[in-house]
Amino acid sequence: MLKGRVIGLNSGNYKVLMENNEIIICKARGKLRSMKVDKFSSFNASTNKHSNKLETKTIKLSPKVGDLITYELLDGINYIIDVFPRKNELVRPDISNVDQILLIFASKKPDFSFHLLDLFLVHLSASNIDPVIIITKIDLLTTDELDTLKNGLKYYEDMGYNIIYVNSKGKENIEQVIPYLANKVSVLSGQTGAGKSTLINALIPGFQLATQEISEALGRGKHTTRETSLYQYFDGLIGDTPGFSLLELNGVKAEDLSKHFIEFKDYFCRFKGCTHQHNSKDCGVIKAVNSGEILKSRYENYIKIYEDLNGTRKVLCLK
Repeated sequence: MLKGRVIGLNSGNYKVLMENNEIIICKARGKLRSMKVDKFSSFNASTNKHSNKLETKTIKLSPKVGDLITYELLDGINYIIDVFPRKNELVRPDISNVDQILLIFASKKPDFSFHLLDLFLVHLSASNIDPVIIITKIDLLTTDELDTLKNGLKYYEDMGYNIIYVNSKGKENIEQVIPYLANKVSVLSGQTGAGKSTLINALIPGFQLATQEISEALGRGKHTTRETSLYQYFDGLIGDTPGFSLLELNGVKAEDLSKHFIEFKDYFCRFKGCTHQHNSKDCGVIKAVNSGEILKSRYENYIKIYEDLNGTRKVLCLK
């Protein structure tokens, strides 16, 4: 069997990047439409996100962009024979096996939001996807304002998050983004109005025009919903989607939220299953907040997200 990755699809035709870097068109074998999976399967998990109970069941599986697959040539047609388990998958965009999200936030217009940043970081942690945080529109800030923002984000850098500050229109620091793209499947996402399109056009001049021409060649008109595709740039693959319009926290339980605030694990709490909300001298997280070791605003965002998850809202709109 030969191996490849699905990088696009249209009307049942799958565009597959082969191991030798060539591209072929495949069709899916019928048996993929009916597939029995057990409770540990990544496919089972993806179809049961609204349920706490996973069980062996038969599902209708269709390969999606990002899937790693095996294929073979039969009667002159390349058929997808099998799909490897997915390490992660997203709904918006509909893509699997993402290595990283380029998380785009404006420094101004709209104003930077630490609460929104923490929401995204929880979502990506739960989805097993690494972020690269990119702060745009730094040309709109004074030197003092930029220093203040950098000081606020230094806490996140100290946790291990990579942060890049750019002026996309002026192409300032754009070259710092490129090394992160090599050998990665990357998708852009982030704050509405942060300049995702401006950034991608600064990185890859003509990117939107090129993807539009490919879409039209595949028969997708201007008024046709554009399906997600992956394109080869900088020795990696980049999704053509502008990002998420909704942040879905399906699968994240309130009692598990602290696992996705990665610095909390560094502080011992003697209470099993503690939600770190009660001011007790024996809660290591609260002690760290009171001593300034955990950023107070980050802890406050943790409380807000916990309350959202513990209530009725499961989808948080990005505004």
